[in-house]
Amino acid sequence: MSINYPKSIENLIKQFSSLPSVGRKTAERYVFHLLKQKPEQIKLFAKYLHDLPNNFKTCSKCLSLSEENPCSICSDKNRNDKIICIISNFQDLLAIESTKKYNGKYFILGGLINPIENIGPDKLNIKLLVKEINSKLKTLPEIEIILALSPTMEGETTSLYLQKILKNPKIKLSKLAQGLSTGMSLEYVDENTLANALKFRGIIK
Repeated sequence: MSINYPKSIENLIKQFSSLPSVGRKTAERYVFHLLKQKPEQIKLFAKYLHDLPNNFKTCSKCLSLSEENPCSICSDKNRNDKIICIISNFQDLLAIESTKKYNGKYFILGGLINPIENIGPDKLNIKLLVKEINSKLKTLPEIEIILALSPTMEGETTSLYLQKILKNPKIKLSKLAQGLSTGMSLEYVDENTLANALKFRGIIK
């Protein structure tokens, strides 16, 4: 007769296994690591998970994670409202902010176009992006949009799509400078390389 994990442990293993890049064996190690902790530590871990959906907001302008709406960047009058940096996710925002070389605003797409995973433009925040840009163009003569997407096939596909739909004489489109390692996610690029990619970004004709 085979012996299985108690249901409470098995359920937790399945939850950890659903995380990106976490297989069953890794999930099992996570669970048994937790079981070695003091009950107070496990309760604190559970509390943070329980509170997660209620302790942050989504900025209505840039779709960033924040404790307030609009977020601190969108509400900061010292930030350049004429520049929008389009990024895939919140981690990319943190990576760019860490360079301390960018003083514009952001917009988070919520992913990249990926036909293999059945992620098309309709599953990204592109309609909201266009709405936000049109709103800015009502009061600004010109804006710059930086396509700061990872140098992967998905990132390039998304950039090409955005270049088509954002073609407008009042919009100056630019991309991060060459030098980023092909295939690397933006969030893993070192600060100096990312800062230079921003500084020497190229205008898209």
